[in-house]
Amino acid sequence: WLGRAAEVRPGALDRVAASHERAVALLSRWPRSLVHGEFYASNVLVEGEGAEARVRPVDWEMAGVGPGLVDLAALTSGGWSAEERERLAADYHDAWPARLPKPGWDEFLDALDHCRLLLAVQWIGWSREWTPPAEHAHDWLGEALGLADRLSA
Repeated sequence: WLGRAAEVRPGALDRVAASHERAVALLSRWPRSLVHGEFYASNVLVEGEGAEARVRPVDWEMAGVGPGLVDLAALTSGGWSAEERERLAADYHDAWPARLPKPGWDEFLDALDHCRLLLAVQWIGWSREWTPPAEHAHDWLGEALGLADRLSA
């Protein structure tokens, strides 16, 4: 995705490249699970409410195996408030499977930011082929640059 994104925005991703490589290396050491790959709110149908609610992810064309945090990063992108993002991340962290070593909160948030960087680069790489509807528009380049700067500090 980095190569495709660099073609779309020549020169703009130079400072992102090193952080992108670190993200790939870091996340390759995280536990693997089935990931949807595009677990954005627009790809999740919810039927019912409360304990009776049924969650139905749709659009599985990017599914694969990788760190489950990729789907959390996708779900919490977009129009969520900082408090809502934090709450979703905390709930995910609290529900960490007992059979796996649980990362500390700071390590968890760092890995989540690395996932967000990978997703931002992926969106930039798609942009030549597809433009999202206005309600899903986002400054992915700005997000990638901000995350790269924060993660390299």
